[in-house]
Amino acid sequence: MARIWLNLGAKVLEEALAERLKALGHEVVPDPQKAQLALVFLTHLEGPPPLPATLALLASPHLAEGALRLGYRGYLYPHQGLEVLEKALPAVARGEVWAERRLLAAFWNPTPSRLTPREELVAHLAAEGLSNREIARRLGLSEKTVKAHLSSVFAKLGVRRRVELVLRLKS
Repeated sequence: MARIWLNLGAKVLEEALAERLKALGHEVVPDPQKAQLALVFLTHLEGPPPLPATLALLASPHLAEGALRLGYRGYLYPHQGLEVLEKALPAVARGEVWAERRLLAAFWNPTPSRLTPREELVAHLAAEGLSNREIARRLGLSEKTVKAHLSSVFAKLGVRRRVELVLRLKS
């Protein structure tokens, strides 16, 4: 399991959650430098996450898009139960994004509906300049699968290069 650093702003919450996470096989560490992922409570947006794999516990739904734009790998709300957290932590540890589908659709400014949701996501990551290897790592896919998705995207959108893909997605 994962080494997790907690920064929830309340020691009693951190201690209670640490016990639950330990029972699930995770190791809770006091130093973010020794952690694989972080869970932090956000009341406002002030900067990038402390670790690349950081899950935000948001005080307000209005923070969700901003948190993703700053580089948080996902978010939860305080009203969601432990069962959601138990699913989100391993996903974020694998490099996946944990967010509501409706927000991801708006966040990624989806391309025409003839692309599958996965193709849309791969296309936008490629347009951001990520390599196939980086996309594969972020989405938990093989590089071969990423190449297959991009080939399909290129064919469906009638483009031959990534530069054309970027221009097509911006139009």
